[in-house]
Amino acid sequence: MSFAGKVALVTGGASGIGRATVQLLLERGAQVLVADLDEVDGIPSVCCDVSDCAQVEAAVAAAVNRFGGLDIMINNAGLPAVGPLLQTDTDTFARVLAVNVLGVFHGIKHAAPRIAERGGGAIVSTSSKAAVTNLTQTAALELRPFNVRVNCVLPGMISTPMLEEIRSAFETLAPMPIEQMIELKQGRGGDPADIARALVYLASGDAEFVSGAALTADNAMSASLF
Repeated sequence: MSFAGKVALVTGGASGIGRATVQLLLERGAQVLVADLDEVDGIPSVCCDVSDCAQVEAAVAAAVNRFGGLDIMINNAGLPAVGPLLQTDTDTFARVLAVNVLGVFHGIKHAAPRIAERGGGAIVSTSSKAAVTNLTQTAALELRPFNVRVNCVLPGMISTPMLEEIRSAFETLAPMPIEQMIELKQGRGGDPADIARALVYLASGDAEFVSGAALTADNAMSASLF
């Protein structure tokens, strides 16, 4: 899966799954711009809050201006939210939706026309919400005439800074420590590279007939819940 000559924009690319995806794309020859609230050393990057439509539009424009076009959009930025529904305040819920769902919408909306200008390409999102999966399917249908494929990846429990952020809240709700739950349901802890390989596959020419798909990458964790 060579990405020589391809340009990618990765939101949330400063750490965790996003950073692993950036590294893999770079290793395979892509030119990559990171869009994140945090700085990234040694990799071209722009500050971007994906909940802000104008900032996502500016990040897409920055990739096009810097590298001459855009072929791949990775919508990876996200916020964690763990807690009882009735104890979750409206502002917290709205912020999670703004980043995890509206941020994906912004990425698709602004990246798709620029990808189409290059003759087509791929948009791949990291999904933790049914809304993102449904949005992926709708966008895949609408963008098929422009040769823009749209897919998403549903990760399991992955060893990232975000997992540490939710540890305390998760273990308050769960009947067991998080590591025990991972071993029982997932077999082993996931590594960011596990998800990066899935995202990069869907962004590659090897997946040229795959669009509208929601790829579960959790070592059968979700299967064990049924």
